[in-house]
Amino acid sequence: MILPADVRLMPLQTHPDARGELTEIFRKEWHGSPSPVQWTACQSAPNALRGIHVYRYRWNYLCVIAGEMFVGLHDLRPEEPTARRSAMLRLNGRQLQMLVIPPGVAHGFYSSADSMFFTGASVYDDHSDHQRCRWDAPELGLEWPCTAPELSASDRDAGDYADLAAAPWHKAAANI
Repeated sequence: MILPADVRLMPLQTHPDARGELTEIFRKEWHGSPSPVQWTACQSAPNALRGIHVYRYRWNYLCVIAGEMFVGLHDLRPEEPTARRSAMLRLNGRQLQMLVIPPGVAHGFYSSADSMFFTGASVYDDHSDHQRCRWDAPELGLEWPCTAPELSASDRDAGDYADLAAAPWHKAAANI
């Protein structure tokens, strides 16, 4: 699958033994991106959709550890005109992977079943760095496997794609 520029999906190696399993989910040396300063554990119910969100400065990291999740990606960076603009990934806890999302790539997470996942961020939450738009905006070019997902109030009230696309989504923080 072709992904937007700088988006990486990295397989993780699990080491099983009689006690269970051990999987390293992050090593600075694996990435050419800023290290996370914050990790969050999240649980999503079936039919929950989080997004569409985009950040100007923040890199995001995602690892689904249980259940299944669809991740929609859409590149808003003007300096990547020939790159793939949109992609839909299907991640699950049976095949651990780390998804690295650079600034300027809009993303949303849809849980088709109960799911548990970790998210990392290269900078702490800053609402001035965060924009969103409706999950079903046709301009995103994303084919979600749902028609009426559960949304937060802020995602339900998100603006349209034109407002999101008009914001300056430059790689200003590639070295944060």
